[in-house]
Amino acid sequence: MTHPPARRHRPRQRGFSLIELSVVLLAMGLLGWAVSSGYGNSAALQDRDRARQAAESLRESLRAFALRNGRLPCPDTGGSGWEGDGGGACASGVEAGWLPYRSLGLDLPPDTLRAAYGVYRNKNAAGGDADLAVAAERTGDAAGTPGYRNARDLMAGLVIAGRQPLSSDHARLTGDDAGEGVVHCTDNIRSHPAFFIVVPLEDRDNDGNRFDAPHTAGSLCAYAPGTALRIDRDDVVAAESLASLTGWIGARAP
Repeated sequence: MTHPPARRHRPRQRGFSLIELSVVLLAMGLLGWAVSSGYGNSAALQDRDRARQAAESLRESLRAFALRNGRLPCPDTGGSGWEGDGGGACASGVEAGWLPYRSLGLDLPPDTLRAAYGVYRNKNAAGGDADLAVAAERTGDAAGTPGYRNARDLMAGLVIAGRQPLSSDHARLTGDDAGEGVVHCTDNIRSHPAFFIVVPLEDRDNDGNRFDAPHTAGSLCAYAPGTALRIDRDDVVAAESLASLTGWIGARAP
């Protein structure tokens, strides 16, 4: 007598439970957040690197201008891209404004990408004239001679500026909230640079201003180059010290 083949017991198939589905969806959501967060941080760092490169290029342009003209350019206070106000006048004592791109031989970028600029100017400095934005004879050369109001005179002005006490009345650098102390434009003045440049990034803190405190296009104060990136502080600052510019010009001036 034959018997029918025994039935094979197949494992019962079942779907995901609601709890398991919730766990999977939560994990996927967390993974997506991590990826998007990492991308955002990476994009911010890439923007900062590009701004650093732009700031260094602008610093080289300012050095070259100083070597050619025996002075640093006046800030652009009229918004035209040229030095000075709307009429081209460089008012005495004006130390901060927009970077004068056109006076440097550069194309004027869109307003959202324009850099702020500060330059040390102290005509009445003890020991001589330290207005670095005005070509002045500081070494005793006669008018019409090759050494009259040239880069060597700017070097003399830089030396005079280096002897001046720190003051909130002039272009200055403050701290970095680290080794240079707090970022505070009156309580922590670290130095008077020959010039500084501030390149703004995106308005990441959504306060309606691409520049972050303490920066504006007319501010005499900038935080120290290399200040750590924060959502409310991502401007890139490049600065040239008085001694550094003196040495750079001295190695190239005739």
